[in-house]
Amino acid sequence: MTKLPRELRDLRHRLGGVLHLAELRNAFRNMQASQSDANPEWVIVYRTATGFCCLYRGVPVEFAEMLDVHLWSEEMDVQPYFMGF
Repeated sequence: MTKLPRELRDLRHRLGGVLHLAELRNAFRNMQASQSDANPEWVIVYRTATGFCCLYRGVPVEFAEMLDVHLWSEEMDVQPYFMGF
């Protein structure tokens, strides 16, 4: 009976190596840590007569289309908050 637990432990170790469970576990932990540390800056986006606008670090930024807002927010790593839609 003492041989079975050792064989199960060896099997678990071999399966973990084949399935790369250690790397998967580390990647998941890193992803959770980066998500909890990430506090994106929020910008308020509102509709204007000619498109959209937001105030980013004291400077107004104007956009022609909603797609421009999304592309800019990804590039600047900010979270847009759409107001008045």
